[in-house]
Amino acid sequence: MTLVYFGTQHSRSLMLADWFWPLQHYAAANRVPYGYQNWSDSTRHMLFGSGLSGVRLLTGLAVSPVFLIPVLPLVAVALLAYWTVKMWGQQAAPAKCAYYVLVSATLSGLLLSVVIVRADIVHFMYLEPLFGLVLARVVDGRDIPGRIFNRVRPLLNALVVITFLLMSLALLLRSTSAPYQVETRRGLVTMPGHDTVIEYVQAHVALGEKILVYPYLPLYYYLTETFSPTRYEYFQPGMHTAQQSREIVSQVASQRIRAVLFEVSFTDKIPTSWPGTPLKAIANDPVADYILETYRACRVLKSPRNWRFLFMVRKDLACP
Repeated sequence: MTLVYFGTQHSRSLMLADWFWPLQHYAAANRVPYGYQNWSDSTRHMLFGSGLSGVRLLTGLAVSPVFLIPVLPLVAVALLAYWTVKMWGQQAAPAKCAYYVLVSATLSGLLLSVVIVRADIVHFMYLEPLFGLVLARVVDGRDIPGRIFNRVRPLLNALVVITFLLMSLALLLRSTSAPYQVETRRGLVTMPGHDTVIEYVQAHVALGEKILVYPYLPLYYYLTETFSPTRYEYFQPGMHTAQQSREIVSQVASQRIRAVLFEVSFTDKIPTSWPGTPLKAIANDPVADYILETYRACRVLKSPRNWRFLFMVRKDLACP
């Protein structure tokens, strides 16, 4: 029905191009090793290379679930093969076999969707509630054969409880003990560090005004209740095309956007967050070139994680 509808609208080729665009662009720019953690060298040193040995051991236990979660869908693939053989050989109850084959096949398909797009821990966490079914079956253990497994299962269950509890407590304490509060146009937000971006933008940009946040932090649009002048929420080098960058420049220029929030430290994130980004995509940035040619820097601002932003206005205007 979908093919027929778009065919009657003479848009089937456009529909197919949109279907495959993420595979050609998003996946190419976001290719990372399986289970990638998005940790910088300094983060790895802070977690595992500094502090007392006891603290490092506790840290290792607290972060161990992020290594376990990517393993769960691989277990689902193994269970799919195991229960499919059982079904074909009629070696178990048909209803039980049908259940495991259906659930494992679904989880295997979800694993494929992650591997094709971006196989890092963030994308696994998006689907973790479903992959958690595998962990529940392992903890239950009744349908997993083997004497060795049955002997180690109590220890395995204890480790699962302890490590997931430690990770949950760490995340909970980080959110509840955030020392800073910022009054945004969307309400009060607690943050781990002082944010000068929101305060300055809300003081000098009108409610509902269009402002370009470039290249990659659209959350500031929402918190300050401002809007992008383009049809893109963000711009990612290596994913967006040269034509799209020219489109952004054209739309910003035609609307004579007054202010730009330009993250000058964005390139520092690329080696860690998007290690597969082509170097030519970083070296050639028409949007950044246009911003530097057309706008002047008025104030250096910082996010709670010390990301540096320039608040810029058009060169024919005075700084606020």
